Amino acid sequence: MSALLRRVGRLGRSLYARIAVVYLTSLLLLSVAAAWIAISQFDQLGRELQQRQEIDLADNLARVMRPGLRDGADSDAARQIARHIASINPSLSLYVLDAEGAVIADFTASACGQGRRVDRDALETLLGEAPMLPVLATSPCGGRPGVFSVARIAYGEARHPGYLYADLNRASHASMVAMLRTSSITRTLIAAGLLALLISGIFGLVWFALLTRRFSQLTTAVQRFAEGDYGERVAVPRDDEIGRLAGAFNDMAGTLEAQLAALRETDRQRRELVANLSHDFRTPLTSLRGYVEQLLERDEVSPGERRRALSAILDNADRLTRLAQQLSTQARLDAYDRPLQCEPFSLVELAHDIVGKFQHQARQSGVVLEVVVEPSLPWVAADLGLIDRALSNLVENALHATPAGGRVRLELEAVAEGVRLAVVDSGIGIATEEVPLVTQRFYRTRGSQARGEGSGLGLSIVREICERHGMTLSIDSRQGGGTRVSLLLPYALG
Repeated sequence: MSALLRRVGRLGRSLYARIAVVYLTSLLLLSVAAAWIAISQFDQLGRELQQRQEIDLADNLARVMRPGLRDGADSDAARQIARHIASINPSLSLYVLDAEGAVIADFTASACGQGRRVDRDALETLLGEAPMLPVLATSPCGGRPGVFSVARIAYGEARHPGYLYADLNRASHASMVAMLRTSSITRTLIAAGLLALLISGIFGLVWFALLTRRFSQLTTAVQRFAEGDYGERVAVPRDDEIGRLAGAFNDMAGTLEAQLAALRETDRQRRELVANLSHDFRTPLTSLRGYVEQLLERDEVSPGERRRALSAILDNADRLTRLAQQLSTQARLDAYDRPLQCEPFSLVELAHDIVGKFQHQARQSGVVLEVVVEPSLPWVAADLGLIDRALSNLVENALHATPAGGRVRLELEAVAEGVRLAVVDSGIGIATEEVPLVTQRFYRTRGSQARGEGSGLGLSIVREICERHGMTLSIDSRQGGGTRVSLLLPYALG
């Protein structure tokens, strides 16, 4: 019982209930207004028909009363004729008006209109040619304006001009009431109106139920989405306001789902980064500790052994330094609110500086490292620090991937859009299926994993640097056939 009451309560507070109440109230008020207008117009039509049928009544009565009116407007002869007329039609009220519309003879039983005045403009309007009916005037005995019949007359021996005024209001009201009570047309109209009201009410309630059902479906989908069902979507059968709202919800849900997936992927990559960094830092640190302990524990160390130990310590320190630099660069790239420090500089000088920095490593690896550049190459505009980091990562990756006897080149070429920079090596290359993946953060190729090299940050940093500059990174490689990585830097203005 309580569950039923709660459902009824929710229904009463629902959008459908509110729309239904507003609709039914509006329909009822509209029906009352329409009925009032119809009745008033029906009454007006009845008055028009009454006046149209009896528009010549006063003229006929004037001919009947002409002998009595010769003796005077309020003579005994005129009153006798008026009483005879009233006996035939008791609902009729007769008055004699002077030329200004003032009552000078009241032939009603109460004589309530004596001395009062009737609007003369209304009298002349009805007496005019083709009057617009109904013409209404206030009866000498008061009440609301009603229909009448009027005729011009002359009364008394002096033949004074005046009007014979026949008040038809009581007769019109009586006939109207009788028609409303006995007319089959009236009853048919009332029945048809009630039936139309019932059908409109039922149709409206059904239509609103169908309309709000889509809102209910959308509300249910939103609730399920809020509860964690991020795959929930709403069907969009029609391109209306509700359909566009459902489409907007689907787009929002898709965006949120993609963002949640990206967050999950970022969290997975973070855990993988921690694991990789732990391994990458632990290996050189362990090696450093081992060589230092070896030097400390042995009192006498030959110059050759000392040199090999110090060289190994230096290599491991360089490895730790590169890792720290990559993490620093990655942190800087992740700070998207930090603007680029773009400035014009010579890419030729930067390329030679980088080659000089890695030349010692190249010689130790037995790899030829060189710069191939066009003479008088124009300057470019970019963030010098980030471009330096990107080229350093590309050269370092190329040296690690190239065996002894191989070659690594930095090629600089001026094209219409800017300066094209390419790092080309003759190394082991990248498998075709791995080329789209190597720029993802923390991704390491199968060869790097087998050699225990890399952190998976080098090429991802290069890609993000290119994205920050609006440049495109292109990688062309095949396994065993070397790799070519290129990007395009814009010319410096001026």
